[in-house]
Amino acid sequence: MRFVLVPGRTDAVENVDAVAEIVARWPNVSRVEVLPFHEMGEEKWNRLAIPYPLHGVHPPDAAVLERVRAQFPARGLTAF
Repeated sequence: MRFVLVPGRTDAVENVDAVAEIVARWPNVSRVEVLPFHEMGEEKWNRLAIPYPLHGVHPPDAAVLERVRAQFPARGLTAF
């Protein structure tokens, strides 16, 4: 399973715990890939003259990324 980590949107401790709780019930999932948000798409949106809804959002710092990755093993899921 892939979890996109977007600071200020999906990084709350309670949100990650809730996702881990749900995913842990799925018998076919044993791993979670935590994908840190990146800003690479903003330029494309600008070229298309479409307002970018995540303007001003920056990638998560290393501490937040590690904290989120550490929340999944508590539910028996491998996270990387």
